[in-house]
Parts: sequence; C-alpha cells; structure tokens
Amino acid sequence: MKINEDTIQRFSEHISTVFGIGYTAYAPGTMGSLFGLLVYMFLKDVGIYLYAIFVVLLFIVGVWVSDVMENVYGIKDPSFVIIDEVVGMLISLMAVPYHPLVAIVGFILFRAVDISKVPPLNMLEKIGGGFGIMIDDAVGGLMVNIILQVIVR
Repeated sequence: MKINEDTIQRFSEHISTVFGIGYTAYAPGTMGSLFGLLVYMFLKDVGIYLYAIFVVLLFIVGVWVSDVMENVYGIKDPSFVIIDEVVGMLISLMAVPYHPLVAIVGFILFRAVDISKVPPLNMLEKIGGGFGIMIDDAVGGLMVNIILQVIVR
C-alpha cells in the first residue's frame, strides 16, 4: 500500500479534529476537552506507565497531524484542530486520584487555563507549527495537574 499526500491529509484531518468533532459550531475546544475527559474515563485504571505512554504518543502524533493541518489550510493554530485539548485534558488528570468531582474540577480548571492563556502559555502558542499548537495545552494541562495534586493531597 502506497501512502500518498491525500492519505496523510485525510488521516491528519481525522486525528487532529478528533473525527470531526472539531468542526462543531459551538466551542470546539471545549468539545475536545470533553472528549479528553471521556478518554480519561477509559484510561484512568490502566496504570500510570501505560497512561503516560499513551499521552506521549498522542502528543507526538498530535504535533505531526497539527503541523499537516496548519500547512494544508494555511491557518495558524486552526480552531478545528482539537487534539491539543484532548492531550491537555489527559495531562491535567494524570496520576490524580479518581473521583468524579476531581474530574469535573480538572475539566473546569483546564478550560479556564486554556482559554485565558496565562503565562507562559501565551508565549508557547507563538512557537507555531504543530509543536506550538500542542505544547501550550500540554503545559496548561501540567499546570492544572499540579493544582489538582495540591488540592487532592
């Protein structure tokens, strides 16, 4: 099987928009975060190592597909690319003891941090390309994770 540019573009579109969820007219970033919360519900019991490997792999794939989408559409950080919100949400809840209230607080905190683009997130998103799209949400997720770890413990 030969992989051509069209195949790479279609794959990138499916993954970066989380199978089209990013095309929603209402708050695509929030929808991506909700999808991340759903993925978390399936991963929360797999163990920290598998969870971390999954998140790292998804981050790497996210960098690649986000870069493809930015190049194809010629738009810096397109709003329909929401794989970054999925990864950020997963990082927010990584190694945090599960409780429904903690998951909800994590979701709300992550959305607040992601939307406000507090420093250094505002600087990180300026990096550009797929890495720039992904890194600000990953660091935002890390910030929320630290807050949740302090609250829970």
